[in-house]
This record gives sequence, C-alpha cells and structure tokens, in this order.
Amino acid sequence: MFDRRALPGTIAGFLGLLLAMAAIITKEPVLVVIAGVLTAICVVLVLTLPNRAPVRYKERMDLQEEADKLARENDQMAARAAKFEAEAIAAREKLATAMLAERSQPVGADPSPAVPTPPRDPSDDITDPATGVFTQVFFDASLGKRISAARRGLRPLTVAMMEVVEKVGEPGMVQTTPKPVAEILTETLREADTVARMDSGVFAVLLEDTPENGAIWTLERIRRRISEDLQGCTVRAGMSCYPAYAFDAQQLVDQALGALDAAREWRQDRIEVTTANPDD
Repeated sequence: MFDRRALPGTIAGFLGLLLAMAAIITKEPVLVVIAGVLTAICVVLVLTLPNRAPVRYKERMDLQEEADKLARENDQMAARAAKFEAEAIAAREKLATAMLAERSQPVGADPSPAVPTPPRDPSDDITDPATGVFTQVFFDASLGKRISAARRGLRPLTVAMMEVVEKVGEPGMVQTTPKPVAEILTETLREADTVARMDSGVFAVLLEDTPENGAIWTLERIRRRISEDLQGCTVRAGMSCYPAYAFDAQQLVDQALGALDAAREWRQDRIEVTTANPDD
C-alpha cells in the first residue's frame, strides 16, 4: 500500500528526472542545477521518511496471535458440541428404551424410581483430569480445522504421537506417570501448539506451521528434557507431516501411529518419521 507521506519526495524526484532530461536536450546549465536540487530534496525526503515496517510486523503478529486464540476457543466449542451431541443421542436412546420397558410392564406395576444424574462440568469433556492437557475429543475435533487452515495459508503442519515408558524390554513395562510428562510437553512447546492425551494414554502433539525438520528438532528437545528430568524413562515417538506425507486428518493420525509402532521396536529412545505416501 502506498504511503502518502512519501508523496512529496516522489513528486520532487519525478520533476528532477524531467528537468534532467530537458537539460540534456537543451544543454541549459540552469536546468541541470534545478534538477540536481530536486534530486537532493527527493533523497532527503526518502531518507527521513519513518520506517513503519517494524510496526506493521508487530501488528501482523498481534493479529496472528489473536486469530490463533480465537481458533483454539472455536475448537473447544466444537469439541464440546460434538460431545453434547453424542450425549443427546445416548439420552434419546435411553429414553426410548425406558418407554418400551414401561409399556411392557403390567398395569399397576410400580416402576423403579429414577436415579438423578449429577451435573457435569462441560470442561471435563475436553480436559484430561489426570494431566490438565486436552483430551482426544478436543484433538479429533480440532485437527481437521487446523489442516484446513494450513491448506488455506499454504503452511506445513506436523502430528506426533509420543509415549514415555519404564522398564523397556521387561515383562513389567508400563507407561510412566502422565502428569510430569504433560508438564514437560506444555513447558517445552509453543502456545500455538496443541498437546492432548489420547484414550490409549499416548500423547498427541500438533505442531502448527512446522515442517519435518523443525518437528524432529522439537521432539528431540522434548526427548532430552524428559531424559534429564525423568530418570529411567524411554521416549518413543512417531510423526507425520502435512502436506509431505498426508493430506487429511485421518491419514496424519494413522501414519503417526504407524511410525510410533516402528519406534516401539527399539529398546531405547527413538523418533520415527512415517515413510507412507500421501496418495495411499
């Protein structure tokens, strides 16, 4: 967009150019002097023009941060809506079953009293109570939208599945306590990234605007932090990237889980990248 404050300098430079051409044609020294003066004025005005690039960059960053915040809030609302819809379907099925049972009872029979259901906090549907990170409900509801946003902005996106286990290679191998792992993930990753704990106990990590090499570096930082803070634990992770390996949400999740299975074949820390084809 043209900055109006540069208009005087532009006019001076244009007039200086015209006078210089006229001086070359007419060979008038006065025109040469005037053209030189106008050129000097143009240079001074351009050099003294304030640079608004840092201000505009900060404005863009603020707008991007606000857009990311609104997107996360929208994802939370979508996850809650999906959960409430499933609960409504289950309630309708339960009501239909109760009505059929009531019709089949003999006339005059005393139906069993209904047990009141305690109220539930909607935030419980999207937040894992053991770790404080998001649940699989939120992750599944937001992943598709994040891919659509990445597609519109022509930006990469990475999904990683990670588990931290103890006693690798032994019959008693178990997943480590999830709370400290979640804290390390939250502290290490950016605010724009998403951490969720899946129903299986595996942690899902969604890295915004992150290609393959950046995702590997991020997961390696997480691995080192866990190795330093949680002694005796083994970190295994699998990852896939949009659009290098997958084009939709289900592909990304399946490929990341497949890469995690490949990492589980090792008895040491391991980060695997999927080798799948996006056209598969």
